[in-house]
Amino acid sequence: MVGRSAGLRSIGAKVTRGRPRLGRTGQRRLGDAVTYAILLAGLTFTLLPFVWMLSASLKPEGKILVFPPRLWPDPWTWENYRYVLQETLFPRWVMNSLLICCITISAHLISGSLVAFGFARLRFPGRNVLFMLVLSTMMIPFQAYMIPRFKIIQWLGLLNTLLAVVLPYLFGSPFYIFLMRQYYMTLPLELDDAARIDGCNTFQIYLRILLPLTKPILATVAVLEFLAAWNSFLEPLIYLNSMENYTVSLGLSLFRQGWGGMIHWGPLMASTALSALPPLIVCFAAQKQLAGGIAVTGIRG
Repeated sequence: MVGRSAGLRSIGAKVTRGRPRLGRTGQRRLGDAVTYAILLAGLTFTLLPFVWMLSASLKPEGKILVFPPRLWPDPWTWENYRYVLQETLFPRWVMNSLLICCITISAHLISGSLVAFGFARLRFPGRNVLFMLVLSTMMIPFQAYMIPRFKIIQWLGLLNTLLAVVLPYLFGSPFYIFLMRQYYMTLPLELDDAARIDGCNTFQIYLRILLPLTKPILATVAVLEFLAAWNSFLEPLIYLNSMENYTVSLGLSLFRQGWGGMIHWGPLMASTALSALPPLIVCFAAQKQLAGGIAVTGIRG
């Protein structure tokens, strides 16, 4: 019996040694391959509508809704882009949207950074309570104060003007104030003390010392606000009446509704592709700032 057991163990050991096993490196590579395959499938599924949009924008009207669908345009045509840029008010809508974005971004960065600096650096009674009140306004949905805001804009005589769209956002956003305040909190208080020793007052500490260190969060706020203002649809729809004052989002709705009661898919896809360019450019241009960080390791004497 002992000999049999020993023989079985030796046979089992040989069988076990003969089985190929993946080492840690092989298992890691297999896991990476599976992960990349899943990500590639998700990326393909995500990009397919954009590829179809670009393809449809370069096709004649009669070649877009065909079966089976073809992604490669045959023949190519730039007529849809020419129609959008020359026969419609799309360039005017782009300028209106860019103007709104520039004003709202500047307002958020100036007013929001000041308020965030006050909550992060200044000491005054009720600071935390006031900060919580500011944050609590984010729980109020836009639909709750949409009509009162409209009545105020109407009372000011600003309906059908771009100022009606940007006026509510000239004094900061609770979410952006929260982001910038949290970033200010990561900066060491020794910076303020050193600046005061050098003769800086509170505003100079904000402007010359802390604000230059907050470029990553300022870039983040700028990109987020640009995307929000560029894609805003409901508020321009409420305040703007004339087509000359429309934004890109409102203009795209006209293409979707159709000119003369008929949807022209070629111009719709061309205008949609053009409207996607500014957000892409802004995101790629600010990618370094968005991904960058800051590490304060010490203070020079």
